[in-house]
Amino acid sequence: MDLMQVRLKDFELVTKGSKKMERILIEGEYPRHRLAEMLFSNLSLMHLVAPYFPQTIETDFPVEPRMRDLIAAMYASDKRPRPIFRTPRGNWSWPVLPKSDPGRAAVAYSGGKDSMWNVWWTQERYGPENVLAVHLGGLNQGQRNHEAAYAIRQSQALGFHLQTIRLLNSSSNHGYRVMRSRDMFLAGLIVPVAMEFGAGRVIIEGCPSGNPEMYFTEQAENFQLFNRILKEFGIPVRVGWRLREEIDVIRDLLKHRPSWLPLVCNCFSAAHHKPFLRRSWERRAPTLPLYESQCGSCFKCLTVNLARVLYDPEMQRADLADIRIFLISTRRWMRENREKMADIMGETFVKSFNRAVKRYGLGHLAVA
Repeated sequence: MDLMQVRLKDFELVTKGSKKMERILIEGEYPRHRLAEMLFSNLSLMHLVAPYFPQTIETDFPVEPRMRDLIAAMYASDKRPRPIFRTPRGNWSWPVLPKSDPGRAAVAYSGGKDSMWNVWWTQERYGPENVLAVHLGGLNQGQRNHEAAYAIRQSQALGFHLQTIRLLNSSSNHGYRVMRSRDMFLAGLIVPVAMEFGAGRVIIEGCPSGNPEMYFTEQAENFQLFNRILKEFGIPVRVGWRLREEIDVIRDLLKHRPSWLPLVCNCFSAAHHKPFLRRSWERRAPTLPLYESQCGSCFKCLTVNLARVLYDPEMQRADLADIRIFLISTRRWMRENREKMADIMGETFVKSFNRAVKRYGLGHLAVA
């Protein structure tokens, strides 16, 4: 795409994509001040252009020079030349901001196991009264209201503070490539909410790494750049994360918050496929206790249930034959998807699988 034109009205960004009009809009309660509008407009712009990498970006609102640098860094990460920006002169200008409390945190909350773990960990560190979970509804288009409903239900049942940002998102930025921009877009929209809460940290899911093959917002050095930009803007909030393997996340929750995991929302399957997949498991392994949100067959469900086979007393009370059926099915899935899913089927998953098959008398299925 040679040119992308983007227009801003209040907290709504609109552009013409390759096939449709695309927009990002914040609905309902959200901080409505100049800094919030700058973060929304500039980071939403980054999110809208990420699928297309247009050569020229034309806006009717100012794009801060450091935000231009951030967008250009995303281009460079994908081996694209720096875009040309055609934007109005001027800057956003906002007053001096109040200090934040380093003993308070806002947690990006999806309702999945990693965000549950982050809430547990930050509550342990800062105290429950100093932790705010923030759900960005509409960020993950495949889940939409599904994730939001689970997040609200979890906060009510488990007693933690939750604020929801309602997002109308028709961007073409979806699928795994969304990681070019998603986590900075997410963190940046949470920053004004964190400031109102007095939090000095926004804790995100996942573990940005040093792997240059990963997408832009999956690389730790790029979040270091993002934090430097926040500091240069005078924003008293930094983005952080904790490095914890998925299997260990589940083990920690089973040990420290065993009542939380049954409410988890952590499944990749489309809603219309889930009933069929669950009925299939009911026929093949009727004593295997799936959580309410699980299909039982996607990688997310396999990971959670593999950890449960090792660490969850409820799962271990299932019939031995049903646990073996689960492990045999998991081994078949691994064989069929080893190359395609190599980036997420890591060493910890394989080691945990080998441990489980040996424990349940299927050592011949161990993966070399």
